[in-house]
Amino acid sequence: MQISEVNYYEIIAHNIKILRKNKKLSQEQFAESIDCSREYISRLENNKEKISLSLLLKIAKIYDLPPENFFKY
Repeated sequence: MQISEVNYYEIIAHNIKILRKNKKLSQEQFAESIDCSREYISRLENNKEKISLSLLLKIAKIYDLPPENFFKY
């Protein structure tokens, strides 16, 4: 049995973008809510930056979401 490699960073990036759009926030507004730059959010959403666990947990807490939601497509 071959196990396919899952790119969790890609899934997380997708889910962050979906969360931001569902909340009708610009990248700038979203960045301000989690205390980082718009450029960083852009890099995250485009899977050019890997998110830290601490920032992922911070986003989950601010937006009242279970962290495991970010790992599901």
